[in-house]
Amino acid sequence: MRFWTRALMFAAVAALSFGFAAANAGERVTLNLGFVILRSVSLPVVVFASALIGMLAVFLVGLRADLRTRELLQRYRRALEEREKPPV
Repeated sequence: MRFWTRALMFAAVAALSFGFAAANAGERVTLNLGFVILRSVSLPVVVFASALIGMLAVFLVGLRADLRTRELLQRYRRALEEREKPPV
């Protein structure tokens, strides 16, 4: 059941993305990045690129927290192993 739910959600996102790109294919925008100005950039390219950059940022922020959590769990595991060792 979980596989079909994921597959259906992926298909829905893909269909919405395709529909957005098709509906806005002719739209051109000017992109001012502060240090460079890009003229006549396709709107779907700007939207999808910004979504990918946002996903990358979330991944990097989450990676830092994940590494901290792993380190903490390893310390707890080592402490438990030391605690459970029989006395010599």
